[in-house]
Amino acid sequence: MKEYLKDRGKLFFILLCLWCFADFYLAFLCASNVYFQDLLYLNLLFLAASFAGILWDFYRFKKTEKYLEGRLSLTPLEQEKLFGKRVSAYMEEKEEEHKKEIRHLLREQEELTDYIGKWSHEAKLPLAALKLINERNQDREASREMKNSIARLESLIHTVMLGSKLHRPEHDVRYEKVSLKKAVGEAVKNQSYFLIRHNFEIKEETGKIQVYTDKRWLVYLLDQLIQNAVKYRGEAPALSFAAQEKGKDSILLIVEDNGVGIEPEDLPYIFQKGYVGKNYRKGDYRSTGMGLYFVKEISQLLHTEIRVFSEPEKGTRFEIRFQDLSEHLLLSE
Repeated sequence: MKEYLKDRGKLFFILLCLWCFADFYLAFLCASNVYFQDLLYLNLLFLAASFAGILWDFYRFKKTEKYLEGRLSLTPLEQEKLFGKRVSAYMEEKEEEHKKEIRHLLREQEELTDYIGKWSHEAKLPLAALKLINERNQDREASREMKNSIARLESLIHTVMLGSKLHRPEHDVRYEKVSLKKAVGEAVKNQSYFLIRHNFEIKEETGKIQVYTDKRWLVYLLDQLIQNAVKYRGEAPALSFAAQEKGKDSILLIVEDNGVGIEPEDLPYIFQKGYVGKNYRKGDYRSTGMGLYFVKEISQLLHTEIRVFSEPEKGTRFEIRFQDLSEHLLLSE
């Protein structure tokens, strides 16, 4: 109502001024020929007509507002009645231009995604060759540094490849019953080089719990959390995975480390794209602020809820809540 009054305020003020002028003209300038009863009757008619007009205008205003916000769909005929022929034709033309632009951008995005996928696969070939060459390297220190760089490159290529698919996942998500133990094991295996190198203690207590999700995306999400734990590790680093059943249709997966933690002022923003906070390291790793952004995006893709709890110098705890989607997705037990 406030928006309507704000939008129509000037018009109402002009109508009020005209109304007052008409009353003044009839009551004083034509006073000898106008009776009070006639003036009152005329004002009541004008008031009733104004009230009816305002109700009709308010209805059209709200209908237009809903349409512009995307909460209401209108046929071309209804648009013409609401906005008039010229405005309706203009809107239809702009909508068609907008659709063409969207189709063009989607094609470009698909081409870019395909290119990144092909590039990622091609980039793996020289990395495999480097691994073989490095095995014959007699300098142990140089070999260790080479292994570290190769492992980082493989991780970055994997991130680029899946990250490019993140916003076009329609044909790349397959829900099934997934063992949390196997998903955690695969993610730990993917990051085993870094976990072994930094002497991480791994604790896994997921039991036989299974969830409905896409295994590949879940493993990638866990990859990012493990990489985060490695980057911000503390002394005697440890990482634990635990699963708990919360009610009939809810499973909680907990990923916890004992690293440097997250500052309280940074905590609300860690899932924002590009946000790095105060604790990013300046040594072996430099944070890009993309890892936890991908985690949040994947969590939404998989229809899970993710929460984070952390204290500086005490570690970080991520909780991923899975819902039973089998009935909604028509999956069998």
